[in-house]
This record gives sequence, C-alpha cells and structure tokens, in this order.
Amino acid sequence: MKDLTKGGILKPMLLFSLPILLGNIFQQAYNLIDIIIVGKLGNDALSAVGATTSVVSLLFNIINGLCTGFAISVSRHYGAGDHEKMRNIIGGMITYSAIATIGVTVICLVFTDPLLRLLNTPPEIFDNAGAYLKIVVAGLVVTLIYNLEASILRAVGNSVVPLIILIISAVLNVGLDILFIFGFNMNVSGAALATVFAQLLSAVVCFIYLVKKCPFLKLKLRHFNHNGYCHSGLLASGVGMALMYSIVDIGSIVLQNGINGLGTSIIPAHTAARKIFGFTILPFSSLSATLVTFVSQNLGAGKPDRIKKSIRYAILVGCGWATVAILIIFFFGNFLVGMIVSEDDGTIIKTAVDYLKINVPFYYALTVLLSLRCTLQGLGKSTIPIIASIIEMVWKIITVIFIIPVLGYFGVAISEPIIWVLSGILVTVITIKTLKKMIKDIEI
Repeated sequence: MKDLTKGGILKPMLLFSLPILLGNIFQQAYNLIDIIIVGKLGNDALSAVGATTSVVSLLFNIINGLCTGFAISVSRHYGAGDHEKMRNIIGGMITYSAIATIGVTVICLVFTDPLLRLLNTPPEIFDNAGAYLKIVVAGLVVTLIYNLEASILRAVGNSVVPLIILIISAVLNVGLDILFIFGFNMNVSGAALATVFAQLLSAVVCFIYLVKKCPFLKLKLRHFNHNGYCHSGLLASGVGMALMYSIVDIGSIVLQNGINGLGTSIIPAHTAARKIFGFTILPFSSLSATLVTFVSQNLGAGKPDRIKKSIRYAILVGCGWATVAILIIFFFGNFLVGMIVSEDDGTIIKTAVDYLKINVPFYYALTVLLSLRCTLQGLGKSTIPIIASIIEMVWKIITVIFIIPVLGYFGVAISEPIIWVLSGILVTVITIKTLKKMIKDIEI
C-alpha cells in the first residue's frame, strides 16, 4: 500500500500512474486482438459484436464510474488514517454498487431485443448480437466485483496488483476466445463467455490478495450499516463519476450516428483515426486517474499544498506528452493510419490524418480539462464535472444536427477541440475558486 500524503510528489505520481497506463495500453491491445479473433468468423460475426459495442462500453463505464467515484471516499479516509470509517465506506460501496448492477442487469436482459431494434441492428445479425449482449450483461456482476476490488486497491495506493491481474486476465481471455469460438464452435457467444470467465478469474485472484495482504480492509457486519453522513458523500461521488462516464458515452453514440451518415469512405477513416486517438490520450487518462487518488488522500490529510503541486505536475507532464503526440502525428501519422487501413486508399488515409492533425494540437487543452475535472472529483466536487460532461454531450448533439450538415467531416474534426477549450476554461475557473476556499477552510 502507498501513502501518497508524504515524501516527494512527482516521482510517486509517475510511479503510481505507470501501472495504470500499462494496464490501459494492454487493455487496448487486447481489445484489438479480440476483434481480430472474432473477425475470423466472418463479417456477420464481427458486425454482431460491433453492433453492441456502444452499449457494452456504456454498461462497463457505468460500473467503472461507480467504483472509481466510490473509491474517492476510500482514498480520503485512508489519507486521514481513519481506517474504521474507511471500512464503513467500503461496506456502502458494496451495497450501493450491487443494487445498481442488479438493476441495470435486469433491465438490460428484459429489454435486450427492443434495445437492439432501437439501434437499428440488421436482421441478419440480430440473433447473434442479442446472444452476445445477454451473456455480457449476465456477467456484469463479475465485472462489478473485480472493479470494486481494483478500485479499493488503487484508493489505498496500490496500482501494481490490479495491473498484474489485468494482464493475467487478458491473456486468459485470448486463450478462452480461441477455445470457445473455434474449439467448441460457439460463435460470438464464445467471445462473450470468454470475457465473463476471464473477469471471474480476476475477481477471485484479487479477492484472495485482499484477504491475505490487506487485513486492515477486512469488513464486519457493522460496516454495512447505513450511515447517512458518510454515505451521502459516497453516493454523490459514485453517481457523479458514473454519470460523467455515461453522459460522454451517450454523446459519442449520438456523434457516431452523424458520422455514419457521411458515407462509407468516412466511416473507416474515422474508425482508424479514433483507434490512434485512443492510444495517444492514454497518458492523459492515466495521469487523471492518479490525480483522483492523490488529491483524495491529501484532502483527507489536510495538505492543500501537495494538492496544488500535484495538479501542476500532472498538467506539465501532460503538456510534455501533448508535444510528443503532436510530433508523432505530424511526422508518422500516414504510417500509423496505413497500418490500420489499406495503403492503396489514399483518400481514407488523408481523411484520418487530417482529423488527427486538427485534434492533437488541442491536447494541451485536453490535459488541463481531464486533470482538473478529476481534481474536482477528488475534492468531492462532482457537480461541475457532470455539468462539463453534459455540455460535451449537448455540443455533440448540436454538431450532428447543425454543424455536420454544413461543414461535413470537418465539423466532426473540430467538434471536440472546441468543447475541450470551453469546458477547460469552465473547470479551471471553478478549480481555482474551490482550492482557494478549501485552503481558507483548512486555515480556519
């Protein structure tokens, strides 16, 4: 376990964020391998999984958001050295997240077919898409258990063990994909089962580690008793983070619908560009996740100076990576896109690279936005991050309705940079005011 309230700042932050970054990279790589394996079954199988991707991503992000948000309170009380209250918080985490997951699971299982119809799923892949989605949804409880365990470990300063377990799970997932899909001829259902079983192993291994290595986290029946004061803050941070994640996902689904109407030459270009975009922003998301834990622990310890310095370091490191990303895209963008799409189709490659060249110079604004948004979450101020996410969703809807019809794909390319800047200004102003008030309250 790592107490982030003492000693240096930059080195512990980087060491804590590195396993998160490696885990994210590994997860992205696994997702790509998983799609390649499913693609061996043919275009219909690949389309069936692809048709549910937005829904599955939304469900996973709701759970991840809940667990990450709940863990903010765990970090705060761990930083304050109040282990008893921390255990009460963990009891509340388990209770509320279980209720939420059961509710989501039941609703999705009951309304799977209407949901797929709402997404305009083609008839030829409807059954396979439904089977895949139902299995993934039925396994959400396993997803919840692992995410709870991993979030608790990160909250008390351990980001290495979740990484190791994630790597084991991903390797197992690939092996089970091959076994279930090709060995047992289970089609796309095999891919869904492989994901559930791999996550089950992760949950079991993580639980064993918690029991053997973290005795201070051991819960008793009294820790599940409702405590209004503790649990109101817990619910605010958990629901706030889940809303932030899900609202962004909903906005992305809406934007994708607009992109789909631009034609078959735009869709693969955007897909390739977003895959590269997903990799290049991983350092930002890892630093932001680190800030949530770092800020929460130091808030609990009453150390505002460490909080301010951690924000400054995170933004400086993020800006350094933004510079590297710009150089990579401007000098090697054609090569990177060419690895994903056909080298013979210059139009698709140019479209994808142009999108990236418009976006990456605004990574400076993005790192400020993500860092300060997570800082506010760590400070227990979830309202502004939610508002910023709602603004982003509304802006994407505006883009689809008003901007794309006029500017075409260029409107898509400039959409996110505009909202990064506007939301970044909003959260910067609010963060400065929040920190000033927090310092004043501590001094009093």
